[in-house]
Amino acid sequence: MPNKVVQVAGTMLLSLRVLSVLALGVLALGCGHEPASTQQVRSAASVDLNCDASMIEFVDDEPTVKRVSGCGRTLTYMSKCNATAGGGQDCRWRAVRDDANDLD
Repeated sequence: MPNKVVQVAGTMLLSLRVLSVLALGVLALGCGHEPASTQQVRSAASVDLNCDASMIEFVDDEPTVKRVSGCGRTLTYMSKCNATAGGGQDCRWRAVRDDANDLD
């Protein structure tokens, strides 16, 4: 009987170790997650600059203005919000032309 108790305890300890490793893996993946605004601007900039999304870098990252560069060009995006029925807001990121943008 004592051997069976030791065997069960050993199995439970192994299970806890496996769960701990899995939990750390999930936490590590979660730390690399980008906010929705960053994902939206990165996706738009990839199309607007004709540049792979992995090459897009954020030069300025403010709540309502994001300046990005990629493939030798830069763009500034601003958040534009419109009121919706029911009192909500529909906010989207739009590229804006300004003197700081290096466009062809």
